[in-house]
Amino acid sequence: MKTFFEDILEYTFRSNHAMILLLEKNEKKVSTKALNQASHLLIAHQLWNRRLEGKSNDLGLWDLLQVENMGEMNKELYQQTMTLLQQTPLNQVISYHDTKGNPYTNTFQEILFHLVNHSTYHRGQVIAQLKEDGIEVASTDYIYWKRK
Repeated sequence: MKTFFEDILEYTFRSNHAMILLLEKNEKKVSTKALNQASHLLIAHQLWNRRLEGKSNDLGLWDLLQVENMGEMNKELYQQTMTLLQQTPLNQVISYHDTKGNPYTNTFQEILFHLVNHSTYHRGQVIAQLKEDGIEVASTDYIYWKRK
């Protein structure tokens, strides 16, 4: 099962990278709405990594990131998550608090799946907004990535 998560985490990293390259290349045409979604995608990933490490996050979930910082952040998040994957049993129960302070517990595996699913959802919103902004985009669908 760890191999599965290695695969979908790499897919998430590479798809985020492709999205970020589009944002960088078309920065003048990109709407604030697309930047907000892309920022949220990365900050939420950071938040989950910090929760898994037992640390707090210094960014708000809807803070706006600078496009030029997104690529490095994406790379760091991927590396951190892969390290956590190697160090943490998938069935380990993680206790954490949501942004409102409510306590929850989920397994590491459930959190990883949520992280990937959440990224896919918001990346889709970014891609849809880029299309609306008149920017040509390539598919970031998982199956297309697997075919390469």
